[in-house]
Amino acid sequence: METEKLIVAIELGSSKISGVAGQILYDGRLKVMAYASTPSSSCIRHGAVYNLDKTANAIAEVISRLNSMLSVKINKVFIGYNSKSLRSEVNTIERTFDEKTVISQEIIDSMFSECELKDYEGYQILSQESLEYVVDHKRGTETDPMGVACTSLQGNYLNILLKKQISDYMAQCFNMAGVTILDGFVTPVVEADAILTEEEKQQGCALVDYGADTTTVSVYKNGLLRYLRVIPLGSALITRDLATILKIDEEQAENLKCTYGLCTLIGSQDVEETIVVGEDVIAIKEIGGIIEARNEEIVRNVASRIKASGYYDVLYSGIIVTGGGSKLRQLDRVFHSIMPDLRNPRFVVEPNCGVIWDEPYWKKGDGSQVSLLAVMAKGSENCCEIPKMDEIDKLTPSDMDKLGMPRLFNEEGESAQEDRDRRRRKQKSEKSEETDAPDTRQTGTGGKKYRNYFKRIIDNIMDTGEKFFDSDQDFN
Repeated sequence: METEKLIVAIELGSSKISGVAGQILYDGRLKVMAYASTPSSSCIRHGAVYNLDKTANAIAEVISRLNSMLSVKINKVFIGYNSKSLRSEVNTIERTFDEKTVISQEIIDSMFSECELKDYEGYQILSQESLEYVVDHKRGTETDPMGVACTSLQGNYLNILLKKQISDYMAQCFNMAGVTILDGFVTPVVEADAILTEEEKQQGCALVDYGADTTTVSVYKNGLLRYLRVIPLGSALITRDLATILKIDEEQAENLKCTYGLCTLIGSQDVEETIVVGEDVIAIKEIGGIIEARNEEIVRNVASRIKASGYYDVLYSGIIVTGGGSKLRQLDRVFHSIMPDLRNPRFVVEPNCGVIWDEPYWKKGDGSQVSLLAVMAKGSENCCEIPKMDEIDKLTPSDMDKLGMPRLFNEEGESAQEDRDRRRRKQKSEKSEETDAPDTRQTGTGGKKYRNYFKRIIDNIMDTGEKFFDSDQDFN
């Protein structure tokens, strides 16, 4: 991938709307060059937009701050989806034949396409992935049945769903902010790609993203995603509990949560001490008790979702925990006490590929940035415009390197105009091929098939425009 591309990712979180701009280096590492965020609790709840004007303004503010930091004009972004309505459903498609039939790519593709037509009232399919196939009702399964002769074939597929209004409102907010969505991803899926090892996915594991307003549980086994649910509970509830019970403001409560955490599990005499908060004297043991009560509720909900997946007993790689709430002190003890049969959790604070932090102010190592960086890592197109000619003279050599200014000739001796003409011809050819054969991405892959419908959904929303605001459907 070309290092001069500036990739921009935006995340609409329940506590903050944040954006990151950077580059993906040749070795796969992420170079973070700018970061900006703004509070979002007044416009987003549990990952769903409920105040469009405020959300659009916040997006515009984040983009404006990134522009100022990098001296560029960002007009395109990559985004991720994650809200409390996000979930997975297994769908089964069957084919029967009058006589022994050799399974062809055409049969597999037709089954995959039929799965796409499955209707989930009030929901839309964000992505679809094939799991296994059952041949002639045998107990064993196949991941690639091509070439097998049989009289019946059953395909199992995992569809990831989201309520329609949530994606509609999100797309409209970016449109109102004047920002184009290049593509989007299911955040827990790209997060798993960024932090889980192939061995963990194969042996079986549960990825838990402990966020502010939501906690996401993704279960993997035999290398595939098997189950996905979002719990509408997060670490912000702990902060609100502390503020309400102790009668302090939320900033003080957040500081207490981060400082003391599950302190009564430490076994130290410190828990018998008291501290002064404002004009009040508060026992540290009381702080720990409040945090423990709410945290236990959240972790027990996580355990319930993992067991509901049906894979609890075969998750040999245990639990991997990330997200802002993952930094809560002594959290590993709580997970182990509630799910003693699983391996002690592994905590992750940044992607496995490694990160170069050119951005000096972003707080590192707290786990909250993993999902945003994972979305950035999936970006493939440049997201900014090159400055106008009258501005280029003002740029320093360092600025020009940062912006990836084009050279007069490339390494092959091709002029800039020749290079542009060649790229246009290639893009025109690819666009023509895509129009003539819209399903080419899902063919020629044997039994293993995956498709992301995100961009198509966004394009449809932009085409239909204002009619989405005529609906009174409740999407929370």
